[in-house]
Amino acid sequence: MEAVTLSCIQCGTEFVFSGQERERCMAKGFGVPRRCPECRKKKAKGMESSNGWRNITKRRRSRRKEDYEFFES
Repeated sequence: MEAVTLSCIQCGTEFVFSGQERERCMAKGFGVPRRCPECRKKKAKGMESSNGWRNITKRRRSRRKEDYEFFES
């Protein structure tokens, strides 16, 4: 397979997706990568450090009495 030049969706830099990488991804059932290798590493590191959750602040759930009346009956 031929090498393809792709553009990263996160940082916008162009990177080369080689024929060997394409064959490996196709064998595993993956699609074409949308991020460059550096951004993929950063994303994996962020996912690893936060136990699989993105670094998004947790939203508080409502603690109103009406929300719990359903469970009391």
